[in-house]
Amino acid sequence: MLTKKDLLKSLRVGHRVAEDEKNELGNYFVKTAQWEKLENGEIDVIYGAKGMGKSALYSLLSNSSDDFAAKNILLIPAENPLGASVFQTLLDDGIYNEVALSYMWKLYLLQLIATKLRSSGAASDIATKLVLSLETAGLLPKSFTLESLFNRAKNYIQSFAENEPTEVEYTLGLDSDSGMPNATKKSKYAKTDPKAKLSSVPVNDLLRFANEGLGEASLKVWLLFDRLDVSFSSSFALEKSALRALFKVYSDLKPLDNIKAKIFVRKDIWNRIMEGGFREASHVIKADTIEWNRDGLLNLVVHRLVNNQTLVDYLQLDKVAILSDLAKQEALIELIFPDKVDTGKNPKSFDWMVSRVQDGTEQTAPREVIHMLESLINTQIRKLEQGGVEPESKNLFERSVFKASLAIVSKVRYEQTLCAEYPELKKYTDLLKGGKTEQAIVNLAKTWDESLEQAQLTADKLVATGFFETRTEKDGITYWVPFLYRDALELVQGRAQ
Repeated sequence: MLTKKDLLKSLRVGHRVAEDEKNELGNYFVKTAQWEKLENGEIDVIYGAKGMGKSALYSLLSNSSDDFAAKNILLIPAENPLGASVFQTLLDDGIYNEVALSYMWKLYLLQLIATKLRSSGAASDIATKLVLSLETAGLLPKSFTLESLFNRAKNYIQSFAENEPTEVEYTLGLDSDSGMPNATKKSKYAKTDPKAKLSSVPVNDLLRFANEGLGEASLKVWLLFDRLDVSFSSSFALEKSALRALFKVYSDLKPLDNIKAKIFVRKDIWNRIMEGGFREASHVIKADTIEWNRDGLLNLVVHRLVNNQTLVDYLQLDKVAILSDLAKQEALIELIFPDKVDTGKNPKSFDWMVSRVQDGTEQTAPREVIHMLESLINTQIRKLEQGGVEPESKNLFERSVFKASLAIVSKVRYEQTLCAEYPELKKYTDLLKGGKTEQAIVNLAKTWDESLEQAQLTADKLVATGFFETRTEKDGITYWVPFLYRDALELVQGRAQ
């Protein structure tokens, strides 16, 4: 007979990071109305906080390339799903000019489209000419990586933007008689104005040309951008310039029916690039924000649990009926979870878990819920391996493993997300270690050895990251650390005096 320890060892609920579960994601991904709008082309830009599921949507989209190809839509990833960013050399070279960056993006998109047309064997005259012209200009090698393609586009645009002339120069253009793209090689001996040189690169004309060629072949392309938080994480200035340029390009692509960009971007990054005003923001209409409520998170957890046939057999579950009925999903969770983690007038176990892994913005990310579920399984297995008694009835988890698992989630979220994303704030949060969970600004100023004004600025930054939640008391605003970060910093319940 299957023991609970053996059952728990057999359970697979995925990974907290979507990139690590690319192959299994389709088995338990919840295809929401948001996914359907994305699939139908009604959404181009997807916003969401870190861990809310942008990369899961992106992964499911890129994994569905065959289904989209059947609809004559070619999906083209513009960034590596894992590892080093394609755009790393922008950081190395320190390029911040938005005009030059816009040209780079457009030329890179042309390269991606041409490589796809070349590999798909599109036989239209326009497609053939476009591929040939880019090959002749040295922008489309037979063998390439995304990094090498982008570097060629960057170097090509940089050669036009530099003040110093080059002796020999390839020029990409359009033939005035035939309207076909061509590439020529000519010598340059005099200095030329950089802006004038850039304007001579007909990327807009070539994109319209590519759009026409795709139309002739009855094809559309979707260019997919994800991991933008990784691409420019070490330079806020470059991030702002590069992404403003990318959204300008997105706006310029709107009239082209056969070329669309699909951009997955963190909400805090979008807010940063909006600082100081951003005219192109008004053109971002086909957009949606990923948000999760309590029932959505319940559905997510249940999908991942019932994807395990051993659990379905052990509890004799009707998988189809459960997934189509929220009440049955509640019943399943109540069957395998203890009634409560804390006794008395406290929430039921699932609600306890959801509330404990939300940050100061009062948002609970699927990433932390999945990590909590993984930790519950592993912690319960360890207890049973050490001779612990099996949980009572049909429960798979004891009360005690919830708090132990929260401590694991807290440490990872603090170290690998908050501190990794905002290293400049770590010195402030570390100074709170061992203190109280609620702080007035005067206490923070003393702890940080800062003036009240500077401490206020620092506290506001921590509120923006979700480390602090503000609360209004009779004597003013206080800063409250959510449960998600308490274990990592060994904080004690209560207000600092």
